[in-house]
Amino acid sequence: AFSEANCLGQNKSPDTVTVWNSHTKKSQSYHGRIVSYDASELKLQLVSGREQSLPSAQIADITSHWHDDYLKAEDFVQQRRFERASISYKQALTAETRPWVKHRITAKLVICEQNEGNWHNAASQFFNTLLSQQAETPYLSAAPLAWHTLSASGELLHRGRELMRSANALKQLVGASWLLTTPYRSEAIVIFKQLEQHQDKTIALLAVGQTWRTRIPLAKQEDLKKWEQLIFQLPRDLRVGPLHILAQMQRSLRLHEAAVLTWMKIPILYPAKHHLSAEAFYASIRELMTLTQYSEALILCNEFASHYSDTTTGTQAERLELDIRARIKARDQINQEGD
Repeated sequence: AFSEANCLGQNKSPDTVTVWNSHTKKSQSYHGRIVSYDASELKLQLVSGREQSLPSAQIADITSHWHDDYLKAEDFVQQRRFERASISYKQALTAETRPWVKHRITAKLVICEQNEGNWHNAASQFFNTLLSQQAETPYLSAAPLAWHTLSASGELLHRGRELMRSANALKQLVGASWLLTTPYRSEAIVIFKQLEQHQDKTIALLAVGQTWRTRIPLAKQEDLKKWEQLIFQLPRDLRVGPLHILAQMQRSLRLHEAAVLTWMKIPILYPAKHHLSAEAFYASIRELMTLTQYSEALILCNEFASHYSDTTTGTQAERLELDIRARIKARDQINQEGD
């Protein structure tokens, strides 16, 4: 008979992989030792000794015996202390021996670079380190795609143009996403239009989403329905940017409450996307102000100030709070005069 320790080759708790079946709307957990994990499948040696192949697109969660430094890094990420998280992830990377875990940590380091606003470093790590470890990475969501305006430094513009000129479709997509709100906008749009026809459906859909960044004011009700359907064709971890586009479409069509609900999915479901979460918070507060829901706006504003002060939009939290309080005061005065 197999003992767990013999089967797993070590006296540690087994890996647990949770799979979500979108058809049955149920999750199922498998226990064993992860052998490999790429963009298409995860191979797990079960406690029984049999090897089980699980589709990567359906994987909802992975738990394992993580190194202490890895757990510290995860805590720092929760606290939004990304520089400290990077240090702990690098220590965990040095101590780790399992290739699939080393790859996972590398992806998290790329995301930390993005969250610190180091987009060019994130691109270098993603393309030169992560993809050299494993070309068919399951962490495509770590690609430093921009879905909002970036602070366009000379270095960012130079690196973005380099990426756009690459023969690699993903590099083109990343570079063009950075440059869409710069003087190189027309070049970026040409790239997106070309990539919309790409044979890789995921790249094509992301390119469609990027094109929509330029057409939000033109959105019609039927575009909204079409885009909602397209979002669900993407893997769950790649929906964050397209959700931001959807919320902007909803705002453009004066569907203010729907826009807030869509935007708030971003910090709740994708907290690791720090800058986009900040954009979503800021936009939600503005929408609540439009709806004259000032108390709710103030609650969100306080959370915005405490969590996102290090972002471009986060620096506006104080001014936003003063604006909300002034509106509350004006409303109260009008109500008193009415009495």
